[in-house]
Amino acid sequence: MSARKSTRSRKEVDYGGFDVELDANDNNASSSSRPAKRRKTTTAKTAADADYEGASDTDDLVLDDADLLPRGTVMPHSRSSHRTDNVVPCIGALLKWFGRVKNTRGMPWRHEYDATLDDEAKAQRAYEVLVSEIMLQQTQVATVIPYYYAWLKRFPTIHDLAAVDDIEEVNALWKGLGYYRRASLLLKGAKKVVDDFDGRIPSDIKVLERDVSAVGRYTAGAVCSIAYGVKAPAVDGNVFRLFSRLLALHAPLKSKPVQDIIWDAASTLVSKTDRPGDLNQAFIELGSTICKPTSPLCGECPLQKGCGAYSLLTKLITDLGVFPSGQSEEAVQDIEDACSVCEPFPSTGNTVTRFPMKVAKKKARLEASVVTVIRLGPPGAGRMVLMSQRPAKGLLAGLWEFPTVDLKEEATMTAQLDATRSVITGLDPGLGDDEESYTPVVLGNFLHLFSHIRKTYYVVCVDFLSAKNMKVGKNSKWVKETDFGSMNVGKGSEKVWEMISHRK
Repeated sequence: MSARKSTRSRKEVDYGGFDVELDANDNNASSSSRPAKRRKTTTAKTAADADYEGASDTDDLVLDDADLLPRGTVMPHSRSSHRTDNVVPCIGALLKWFGRVKNTRGMPWRHEYDATLDDEAKAQRAYEVLVSEIMLQQTQVATVIPYYYAWLKRFPTIHDLAAVDDIEEVNALWKGLGYYRRASLLLKGAKKVVDDFDGRIPSDIKVLERDVSAVGRYTAGAVCSIAYGVKAPAVDGNVFRLFSRLLALHAPLKSKPVQDIIWDAASTLVSKTDRPGDLNQAFIELGSTICKPTSPLCGECPLQKGCGAYSLLTKLITDLGVFPSGQSEEAVQDIEDACSVCEPFPSTGNTVTRFPMKVAKKKARLEASVVTVIRLGPPGAGRMVLMSQRPAKGLLAGLWEFPTVDLKEEATMTAQLDATRSVITGLDPGLGDDEESYTPVVLGNFLHLFSHIRKTYYVVCVDFLSAKNMKVGKNSKWVKETDFGSMNVGKGSEKVWEMISHRK
């Protein structure tokens, strides 16, 4: 039976041109019609890269208007265009590159995989890898390193961590890393491993992801591949971007079809090597340092020859319809084989940085809160402030803060003072109603950014010479001002402290 030719309407793609981003001194580049020329790259290879394999020796192409595809040109392609066939031959070059650069950033959790280690030693490696992976979530490597050392000094084994009963002890070491929920989940996961798995982190990726808190699909793959040598993929944000370019996938990264394609591709590649941990780390390192969101260093990339996005830049533009796999419009005859995932390309920007597809970011929600700083006693070393502990779950879980009231209305002066009054009423109902017995001072406000929230804190300070009939709740306590530095607080509370610390 002959293949059915697609009659489905094609997406009209606006290909304004395959141009690379201009450097600052390229702003006056001519746009006259002439053949594509080559431009010397500004990044030179080092002596250590003399035997470098994988990258092209040619200079980057710069395409002028005469070389651009007409706007509205359609480039149909089959689903097979997004396979890893072109990447597989580059695995050796990638691992060789990783061998040269893996210690460049001084990550103490990176060690050579040793298959001769006994089960206990491998489990210890798994714990160390797990700690590093949890800390690295949304946090830069340079920031994590000192925290990693401090953590293993205090909790050298998973048994030491699981023995902790007070989350305060864990939060104290986590202070400054942010996203404190990670610390509580790591503690919960350690207790689970000790109680149910004899203190050994499972080497079965499905069991690890299912049963241990703080472990998702990426973390499970990273731990199992690096510590146990399991051929499991580990795809983080950097690797998603890398694979969207390798496979020339122009579609929303968070869509299920794209997620499935990339995870399947990563699984295929990791199955081709006996060094799964190194390969996963190589992908992560490449995405972090070479295949960056902007200004990727394509000339230094060991996967250049297998990169679909780069091939779009270097293919002969006169051969309309060519896709990374070499398929042309005529090659896509069967509707069942046509790619239905990719979206139209934008008409501007470097071909490589067109991947992944740009999507509108979800706007952070706006919130406002009134922070009431209640100081007790005359100025001096003995003066105290009231602190309250946040709930064990949710934003800033378990951290201490000055009494805070979230506003559901506009932050007018009246709303701010009403919020402060409600805090004082909670300490002493009679005092809250007696507005002449205290004088609230509005100190100002500041904006604090969370990953998904833009919160404005309005700060009000109230001084009392004595506690009188004040009664604090079970989640609040008086703390000496001199002891504030040892409290487990978030950065927002630290900013509040800066505002009041110079006030007599």
